[in-house]
Amino acid sequence: MKTRATLLTIGDEILIGQIVDTNSAFIAKQLNTIGIEVEEILSVKDELFHIIEAFQRGIEKSDIVIVTGGLGPTKDDKTKTALCQFLDCGLVREEKVIENIIQLFASRGYTKELNNLNQDQALIPEKSTFIQNKYGTAPCLWTVIEDKIVINLPGVPFEMKGLMRDEIIPRLKSQFNSETIVHRDILVSGIPESDLAILVEDWENELPDFIHLAYLPNRTSIDLRFSAAGSAEEFLNQEIQNQIDKFKEIAGRYLVSENSGNAQQILGEILKQKGLTISTAESCTGGNIASLITSISGSSDYYLGSIVSYATTVKTSVLGVSQKSIDEFTVVSEQVVEQMAKGACNVLNTDVAISTTGVAGPNRGEDNKEVGTVWVSVTDGKQTINKRYYYPYLDREDFIKIVSNNALNLAIQFVRENY
Repeated sequence: MKTRATLLTIGDEILIGQIVDTNSAFIAKQLNTIGIEVEEILSVKDELFHIIEAFQRGIEKSDIVIVTGGLGPTKDDKTKTALCQFLDCGLVREEKVIENIIQLFASRGYTKELNNLNQDQALIPEKSTFIQNKYGTAPCLWTVIEDKIVINLPGVPFEMKGLMRDEIIPRLKSQFNSETIVHRDILVSGIPESDLAILVEDWENELPDFIHLAYLPNRTSIDLRFSAAGSAEEFLNQEIQNQIDKFKEIAGRYLVSENSGNAQQILGEILKQKGLTISTAESCTGGNIASLITSISGSSDYYLGSIVSYATTVKTSVLGVSQKSIDEFTVVSEQVVEQMAKGACNVLNTDVAISTTGVAGPNRGEDNKEVGTVWVSVTDGKQTINKRYYYPYLDREDFIKIVSNNALNLAIQFVRENY
């Protein structure tokens, strides 16, 4: 029987878009590792009625309700009050929480007497038990309601993550005997989602009942996620591999990676396998490609550096782009982007280089090119791939993200085809 969870985040800052709810994504991934299925994710205002209503909804739908936020010392932190009203009980003082706060403050060099707000963090609902928070001042609350569990975690991400890893997951794993769930992603590129679905329709219809396939498309590629549930992890992994092997017979020409991570991870693995180095010359992406590549541990083995040639003068003086090419074709052109990539190869002495030049917007570029126009180049100095993209409707942030991902995928294609 499946164990189900509802995730509840509390805070006006989430509902007005001031912050993004990354807590729920992390908790959902952690629960998935022990076979607990998330039924739904809710976000509610810092108001008692809404919080209590969400508690009730979660209890009715799920075995576990995990709540983040609203446990701090200020007036807008109303979760404990709402939990007391929901449980019809009062607050009791836990001296061990006070001791933890004092020790925590002392370790940070704060030795003054605790104020009333800090003291109040030691008050917990009398029907709940507490789990000490070694990362912060607000304790985690664990409440059993008949055969259901409500878990209240602090909303500060690093505190929540520490408690989930150290305390919550081990406790839930020992209490709930859930199915093993195995996920595996493969990366497909070069074919639209609808065409891929038609191509593999017969194969997909023959998948075993315990394997579910999900299409996760973006603008440049498609992740195919295999999810299998059962009692034996080794068996599930083998069955997924069997299905991937069958997929390769049908659509192997579109398969980029059998163990899909993000593009920067896949590119890094390929470069290491082939013993190649890479550099970047970025204009419209402003160093974002470099940031993505270096987000991978060990990227110093193959990534040597970047030139963010945002100004035209840097393109000419550092990368060696011809002023004649700029005058004739404009700075956002195939000729210029190719010279940028070749310049990066020469200046940074790498086997391969990626370059970008374009107009991220919202205003037109210095050469009056339309917003959304971009050229990407990948070269080793002899062989080159240049590609133009046009994204006129994207805001600046999304434009940079998508162009950066395009560039990494183009580099993957280039290295695979030429090395």
